[in-house]
Amino acid sequence: MSLAHSAGPERWPTHRLLSIAARLDELRINRNLTHLGLTKGSLDVLEAVADLEPVSVSDLAALLCVSKQSLGRVVRRLQGLGFLSRERSDDRRYTDIRLTPDGRKALATAETLVQGLTQSRPDTESALRLDLERYIRDLRM
Repeated sequence: MSLAHSAGPERWPTHRLLSIAARLDELRINRNLTHLGLTKGSLDVLEAVADLEPVSVSDLAALLCVSKQSLGRVVRRLQGLGFLSRERSDDRRYTDIRLTPDGRKALATAETLVQGLTQSRPDTESALRLDLERYIRDLRM
């Protein structure tokens, strides 16, 4: 069946709507972050580290709902770009992750770019955010 003949979004289940909307949003954001060496996923990591630093890989993975292995790859890449640093915590079993000064600059630039992408639809974005925040809180219970 061609795309032109398939059922439209109004007939899709919620999980498909969320999944496709997220992929389309991620593609749009990735196109705008490429020149910074970032992706939507790596931006999520930088934002979470900024909110929680110092933070462990385990805590970061739990917050972002990803595996420690997947997160480890992203952290190593961001560390290679000079955006994150890792150092042993006081408890030698753990490593603390922190933003570097270059990471803070990259994060600020990326957030400005992404914010500019949503300003064309502020009412739609605001209503969607509130609904998604409620939905996520309900799913985490």
